[in-house]
Amino acid sequence: MQSKLISLIKKNKKIPIVGKGNYEQIINKFHNLVNNKYKIIEITLRSKYALKAAIDIKKNFPELLIGIGSITSASQLLEVYKYNFDFYISPGINSKILKIANKYKIKYIPAVSTPSEVMLGLEYKFNLMKFFPSEFNGGIKKLNTFADIFADAIFIPTGGINNSNFKSYLKLPNVIGVGSTNFK
Repeated sequence: MQSKLISLIKKNKKIPIVGKGNYEQIINKFHNLVNNKYKIIEITLRSKYALKAAIDIKKNFPELLIGIGSITSASQLLEVYKYNFDFYISPGINSKILKIANKYKIKYIPAVSTPSEVMLGLEYKFNLMKFFPSEFNGGIKKLNTFADIFADAIFIPTGGINNSNFKSYLKLPNVIGVGSTNFK
């Protein structure tokens, strides 16, 4: 379910994140990212305008991979799933969302920050996980420890990732890409 998405993230490496602001601000940020040749973009549901902007972006740019972030409940996942985005991301993990994602074969990326959360993701067959918030949860050192323990887990660190540290994350064997609001 995640294999095609994983290969595209590995190829592109950097995933810019937008979603704050009014409709025009979100659209303008998106156009700047497209002009800078980004092919994968996450739009977070952090403003009341984000979903409308994401729907319009997906309709007008079908060749890009557009994901919806900040999914916080199973009902919210089901609500946005009907718009056929390319992937869906949460700031955390819970079994109810994982069950729904598996049931409907949704390209879902749960977020983790502890070994128990990684184990939960793997138990539900989600080997691709967001590591969030990365810099506040041990960053590179913790991901190195995860690499030793969880051979099947791969990560997209977000939270505190910037233009100064993203390359260090990409050198880790269990990191396939990084996400940040700092990518322009």
